[in-house]
Amino acid sequence: MAATKKLIAEIGRDNVGFVLDSWHWYTAGETEADLLTLTNKDVIACDLNDAPAGIPVDEQMDLSRELPCATGVIPLKTFLGALVKIGYDGPIRAEPFNKKLNALDNDAAMAATAAAMKKAFALVE
Repeated sequence: MAATKKLIAEIGRDNVGFVLDSWHWYTAGETEADLLTLTNKDVIACDLNDAPAGIPVDEQMDLSRELPCATGVIPLKTFLGALVKIGYDGPIRAEPFNKKLNALDNDAAMAATAAAMKKAFALVE
């Protein structure tokens, strides 16, 4: 995140910012303190997902993710809590790369995703 902040500063435009991703935040070893260095203005959007259980962080594969709160591997309460603390008010979307979810029909996949997002948001209510 620090390197990206430097790059954004070098670009010098007010329409460039972060698309935060809970999976990348987790696998990069970032912390709540790292998130708290950002402001609402710094964040363009947010992708929310969880990581498969039983896989060490350094062996996680980018295209294998879970719905938010599915496994509890990623500390989403910490992640979302930091977004609340910085006053983030932009979009948050689920971004699971998950074969099981993709195999569902659209209505079932949408219902599962909506339930997961509601569960995640309830962590910080």
